[in-house]
Amino acid sequence: MSGVLAWNDAESVAGIRRWIDRAVDTQGSDGYLCYSERIDLPHGHVRTFTPTGTLSASIGAPMLQLYEQEKDARWLEAAKRQAEAVLRAPRTRDGGISCRHESNELWVDFIYLMGPFLARYGRIVGESKYIDEAFAQYEVHGRHLIDPFTGLTRHAWCETPNHFPQSTLWARGNGWLVCAAVDLLEIAPDHARAKYLADTCKAALEAMQSLQDRSGFLRHILDDPFSKFEASSTVMFAYAAAKAAERGIVDQKIVESATKAWRAVALSVTDDGAVPGVAVPPGGPGVPFGSTLFGQGFFLLATHALRKQLNA
Repeated sequence: MSGVLAWNDAESVAGIRRWIDRAVDTQGSDGYLCYSERIDLPHGHVRTFTPTGTLSASIGAPMLQLYEQEKDARWLEAAKRQAEAVLRAPRTRDGGISCRHESNELWVDFIYLMGPFLARYGRIVGESKYIDEAFAQYEVHGRHLIDPFTGLTRHAWCETPNHFPQSTLWARGNGWLVCAAVDLLEIAPDHARAKYLADTCKAALEAMQSLQDRSGFLRHILDDPFSKFEASSTVMFAYAAAKAAERGIVDQKIVESATKAWRAVALSVTDDGAVPGVAVPPGGPGVPFGSTLFGQGFFLLATHALRKQLNA
């Protein structure tokens, strides 16, 4: 949805509007904007996943983008219910909002899935507590998940027992980290915690760039030379690198690597617009590859962010 909205094609946006209306019409009493019952996962590091309000918050971000253009009051009311659902979720002892009900866990994905939504909602309604929460969640997730030696993030941390259920330097996980940073800094560039976001984004992008294959792709597990090329993380890197260079967070030279990443994925896009070579949820080692909506979405976002370079 965010990728389509970036291009603002009227016919395509009409389709997004229908999706958002459907999400609002079916919003549960718990405030969730989608069906969020237990999910059974045949692959990956967990078999069941009962999401907190953090997962459905991802629909709230494009909903609020469209609200800022069209001012549909129903969408803002739905966003309020969704934001309250996020804040009601279980937390770790240091305030991290857990992504699942089975145990208190912080997964890097959820920095992106809840952060920009909370920050945008806070900006729209003029309540800084939501913006502060988004930036605080980025930092508490970062403290637990970012490897101090590489600047790259691990996938998931569990509070009790204290361990990493999935500890690899997962490429899409690092994509979630840097994309959340550039989106949050676009919404609230002068926030008190902005420097932390900029510094972690810079370190991760430069580390990802150093591990980029000469083909332009990133590997599914970034530092594993036997891991497969993975498309979604490659275009997430392209998007975040372009946006970070635009903000002066990283050197402009990284845009060359971003463009190379985009071209590698662009050559594989199928005739019907699907982006193949995406590791399916929940990510990490051992999951199958296919096509996903977020793979297509980040391809659209990366293309938009690099449109000047691609048209040169």
